[in-house]
Amino acid sequence: MVARNFYVTLQQAIRSILIIIFPIAFITLFAWATAGSTYGTTSDPMRAAVWLWLGAHLTPFNILSNEVNGYLSYLPIGAVIFPWLAIKNGFNRANETLGNRKTSRAYFIVNYLLLYTILALISINSQVKIDWLRSIPILLIILIMATSTKRIENLIKLPFNMFLVLLGASGLVFTLSLALNFTTAKNLTIVIQPGILGGILLVLLQVLYLPNLFFATLGYLLGAGFSLGRETYISPFIFELSEIPAIPVLAALPTDKHSWLALFTICLLAIGIININLIKRVKLDTRSSRQLKIRFIAISIIFFAFASWISSGSLLSENMSPVGVNPLIMSAVVAGQLLLALLILYTFPLLFKKKVKQG
Repeated sequence: MVARNFYVTLQQAIRSILIIIFPIAFITLFAWATAGSTYGTTSDPMRAAVWLWLGAHLTPFNILSNEVNGYLSYLPIGAVIFPWLAIKNGFNRANETLGNRKTSRAYFIVNYLLLYTILALISINSQVKIDWLRSIPILLIILIMATSTKRIENLIKLPFNMFLVLLGASGLVFTLSLALNFTTAKNLTIVIQPGILGGILLVLLQVLYLPNLFFATLGYLLGAGFSLGRETYISPFIFELSEIPAIPVLAALPTDKHSWLALFTICLLAIGIININLIKRVKLDTRSSRQLKIRFIAISIIFFAFASWISSGSLLSENMSPVGVNPLIMSAVVAGQLLLALLILYTFPLLFKKKVKQG
């Protein structure tokens, strides 16, 4: 029985991996062939395909070579959708065969971790190494969430919905800014001269980085700001930026301070008041209601801190580190707004009651 469970889930885990690696390998082989390289072997693009597959799992790399030295942890969150869907499909197939969800999930996660480790060990060399301390926890989170079939609990659902609303609004602001600076984005594309295949890959890469950029926009609008390299900081109140990489999508960046945009924080305050009020209306005793509110605030802070951590990092060189939102600053902003929302909900009814008594 154990052998069958292991074999079935291993088979589906291999399928989930190959369904992503094969297209990536074809692209890397095609790019390698058309580049007209006079050195290296076909193992180079195959190793690159595994690196791209690992990168889709948000695996950070330590890179040490003659051309580039640094740490790469600022990876496109949008790329996670590919292994996510493959894992979900493979797990569902394994579950249909075995008929036991818990067993299928446990064996599938173990087998996927095993295969991930093997591929990672095979792909690393003296120039490229993996940050295991960060990669394994992230992979476990992806596996657990992709194989989960339970609905999101209300306590987690409220912070998650709040995050999605704010992220969606930030995405609209970013898109509007990019549209207003379309000429700059076009000029940056001309400067790069990526060619046909390079142009397609550049567009795809920028699309996959959109969640990171949307969250950086959210950090900006909430007043937490974000960094784009060493000694840089961009927020409605501070603008410290000398130069930017020649990436078209970065044309949406602000060019100066815009203090009035910090008014967007009212949205977080308003959503916090609405959610805390919803908890307040639940028919519970005072102690239970207070605990739910505290948990909601704590989970929201942790959720935003995790999103800040996962969407930021280092982009190879020391000059491009850090990139993204600082988790500590974002946590402080979210905590301040939600605690203010709690204070407003407790203070205003008391003031209203006092006025009624005086009348």
